[in-house]
Amino acid sequence: MSTPNDPRAGRVRHRLAAQPVLDELGSLGFQVHQIPELRRFGASYAPAVPALARHLAKIDHAGVREELARVLAVPWAREHALAPLLEVFARTPNSPPATKAALAAAIEALADASVESELVRLCTDRSHGSSRELLVLALGKLDSPAVADVLAELLRDRFVGGHAVQALLRITERTRLDLDSAILKPFFNDGRAWVRRAARDLAAALQAKK
Repeated sequence: MSTPNDPRAGRVRHRLAAQPVLDELGSLGFQVHQIPELRRFGASYAPAVPALARHLAKIDHAGVREELARVLAVPWAREHALAPLLEVFARTPNSPPATKAALAAAIEALADASVESELVRLCTDRSHGSSRELLVLALGKLDSPAVADVLAELLRDRFVGGHAVQALLRITERTRLDLDSAILKPFFNDGRAWVRRAARDLAAALQAKK
């Protein structure tokens, strides 16, 4: 008799949840036993992207959702996958964290100006906690002045402040940024070395562009 935490039962549930995806992939000419195996096809699995995005939008199994997010985090998936990734991220629970992290990573890989408003909405919604980290980095890929203002506000967000520093550094490397470097002082003593380094680099970049 299996228990709710029985690894074998978990594998069975995963396989059953993934089967409709695998069946459709097979009908499209991609014979795989597991969703991650798609990677061996490289860009040639682009014709399967619409089906993968459709399954992502309706799948309930966290592990399968994570696998779908990972195979959609490729440049040729942007047109069909970016909007569903954002929508699914918004309604995915923060636990288990790996699932939402995979969604965020895919969004960060594909994000562009076409989803600025939705990206800003998610980044400023604190109910998503630290799962927003990579979404905040994605904002750093955009050049809108409004995005810079949002990131400046996110410097005060304890969940993603360090990532806001990194995103602002990305922006200021491309364009002039109107930001008072005094707001960066708390990050100079941050416990994370990469945050301290980003804060120093951003302060230096701001000074150089005055």
